[in-house]
Amino acid sequence: MNDARAKGILLVVEEPKDRGYSEFFKRELEEIVRSADLEPLYTFECKVKNPFYRYYLGKGKVQEIKDFILQNPSTSFVVFNIEITPSQQRNLEDFWQVPVYTKNGIIHEIFARRARTAQGRIKVELARLRYELSRLSGKGNEFSRLGGGIGTRGPGEQKIEVERRKIKDRLALLRRELKKIQQRMETQRVARTKKGIPQVAIVGYTNAGKSTLFNVLTKSRAYVADKMFATLDPAAKKGYVPEVGEVVFIDTVGFIRNMPSTIKDAFRATLEEIREADLVLEVVDISDPDYVLHLQTIHETLREINFHECPQIIVFNKIDLVQETPFIASETKNDYPCLFLSAKNRTGIEELLNEIAMRLKPLMSHLSIEVAYEKLPLLEKEIYRQGYIKNILPKSPQNVILECLVRKEALSRIRSILEPAQYH
Repeated sequence: MNDARAKGILLVVEEPKDRGYSEFFKRELEEIVRSADLEPLYTFECKVKNPFYRYYLGKGKVQEIKDFILQNPSTSFVVFNIEITPSQQRNLEDFWQVPVYTKNGIIHEIFARRARTAQGRIKVELARLRYELSRLSGKGNEFSRLGGGIGTRGPGEQKIEVERRKIKDRLALLRRELKKIQQRMETQRVARTKKGIPQVAIVGYTNAGKSTLFNVLTKSRAYVADKMFATLDPAAKKGYVPEVGEVVFIDTVGFIRNMPSTIKDAFRATLEEIREADLVLEVVDISDPDYVLHLQTIHETLREINFHECPQIIVFNKIDLVQETPFIASETKNDYPCLFLSAKNRTGIEELLNEIAMRLKPLMSHLSIEVAYEKLPLLEKEIYRQGYIKNILPKSPQNVILECLVRKEALSRIRSILEPAQYH
């Protein structure tokens, strides 16, 4: 999978439980493969009710694909949209004489390429090793080809035990390293919480434009690309929301339907940070024909991490790519407020900030402070960190009254600066 120009076959299998979703599966697999810098050459679609032991597919379909490969020598791989056993994968490779991959295997490869931070790389390697470990037992026959006989403990059995032990040792080392990093991150998260700064998590299906929106809201330059899983490393940065003040926005790893359990487990701690949020922005690519299924995946993933019911806003992004705004059924959006915008063109950002402010205002307290002019600059600086000044009214030649909104957790800090100021 190192050749960016490699071309291959996509095999979209529709099982009984997934009837009617073949077009969605096809589009999704095409995007995953292209995100791995591979090129789809042709797509075979088939329905499988009872998988066959040797090849998963029936002999007729296996031979049909073999004939296509012979007629198209540029074919260099086959990708399934479902999981097959290691022995089925090996049997197909032997028969077709090209590498065979699964969607989950490709996703692990994409994650391995995209991780940039130490934490991200460790999580990705953890996921990959756990995936390999889960498939190792199915390779026993492959290892046993090296020798051994009936009733003996042959080299194949010994080798698989060696491989399993090596993987488990590496997993233990990575878990220890990851624990140290997560402890530092937890300290930072607790510090943010103690400061009382509202936290807004940005979640959504992969490639929905979350990082682009994060950059706009925080004036950042986080990596952005029109590919699935372009951003794996979560980012947290402050932004300013009118009438609220500083807010921490958290960019998260993208969701995907049936995300591999190994990936989900590796990034579970990151996903669980969403539970600490005061507000969640669900970002959906409105230009994607499968946006309704994407939104369902977001809600299912949030339920899986036991997400608590906090305010949520559905952000339909990439409105610049559609000719007209589609009708969104109430059951689709769960009656959450919806906004249509283009993060790339910054269209609708002001409306989003206003909606965020309205949802976070319950965290704020109205305050009226009488303060001397000489303390005004210090107080203004602190309030704009902790809230928003609505009005400044002259009271006397020496004093003014500040009308402001301040986060409830910050009241003691304000009072400590101004004692014995007068509050109303």
